Amino acid sequence: MGTRRQITRAAAKALHPEAAVLPLPEGAPYGAVVVDTEACTLCLSCVSLCPSGALGDNPDKPQLRFQEDACLQCGLCATICPEDAITLDPRLDLGDAALRQEVLNEEEPAACIECGALFGSKSAIDRITEKLKDHAMFSGDKLRMIQMCDDCRVNAQFHSENNPFQGGE
Repeated sequence: MGTRRQITRAAAKALHPEAAVLPLPEGAPYGAVVVDTEACTLCLSCVSLCPSGALGDNPDKPQLRFQEDACLQCGLCATICPEDAITLDPRLDLGDAALRQEVLNEEEPAACIECGALFGSKSAIDRITEKLKDHAMFSGDKLRMIQMCDDCRVNAQFHSENNPFQGGE
């Protein structure tokens, strides 16, 4: 007959043939994840913690994807989000869209200021740069290292005056 979720969907469709989305009470094990795209920097902490795989990423560009049918409404994504950009919407979507991965948030990747390689999301890099611009440890050219890919960052750090990898005489 299928999984519990498939049986629930079939029963709900039979009981409510005209409904597309059924609202559910708080704490229901079915629902959607709502993302505030203005606050989300695509750090993907939610993806790494999602136990059901309802939240996913795109390895080719900064993108947050969601498949509603897989969501357990456990709330781990909302709890771990450093920007408080995630809320839960308990409901049962009876349409086919709930069975597909939908893009909740996406943006262009940041380009390394040295080599041009794409890495991270532009909003995350800009937010970190803004927060650390007045910090003593990021004075001078060190703030530029945040805007570099991993390879260029290590290279710049190695060739800097205060190289942390440099041994004594």
